[in-house]
Amino acid sequence: MFDFLNRNEASEILNPLNINKNSMIEFNLKELELEGFFTFEKIIQMDVGQHPYTRYLLFSKVDETEYVFEVYSSQEEEAAPETYVYFLDDTVPFSEEFLNVAGQKYITTPDGTEYERCIMPQCDYRIDGTRGTIRVLDLNTGKITKKVEVEVWDYQRETDGVTEYLNIEMMKDDGMFRIFIGQRFEGALYKVYQGLDKD
Repeated sequence: MFDFLNRNEASEILNPLNINKNSMIEFNLKELELEGFFTFEKIIQMDVGQHPYTRYLLFSKVDETEYVFEVYSSQEEEAAPETYVYFLDDTVPFSEEFLNVAGQKYITTPDGTEYERCIMPQCDYRIDGTRGTIRVLDLNTGKITKKVEVEVWDYQRETDGVTEYLNIEMMKDDGMFRIFIGQRFEGALYKVYQGLDKD
């Protein structure tokens, strides 16, 4: 009976890769391929902006690091999803001072790297983040463990011919700012192994 309830909660979450708690992912990129297989820990549905998208929380057993694999499903059935990989670069406890920094046309990280806002970059004034909600499914329990409002700001920069992205999100429940850095990944650079769903 409890497995049935868990499956119902899992079916409420957008899961474009159709993974389960036994699935794994492997990357064909020198920065990540030495990590071997990553396991999926959580599925996070982001209802932010025009279309919902999914974030998968990945875990590397090699260096005990978590990454976020972001997937945007295409409106066209045959088209491959748009995918990004992020790592958590920093967290900042809520402060009015940092809230006034988020949304500026340019933002500079503590190491001196400058990013430009992706949304309306031609505007010099501060822009509020995109508001939405998230739902978090824990794959080990099959239960939705969190539903919370969120505000998101997106930035980018060009480096060595690659576009690098900086994403700031603020959870409304605790006010914590989480800063992610990552890049877009083509489908040929990763492979998902579905795994057997033993439940």
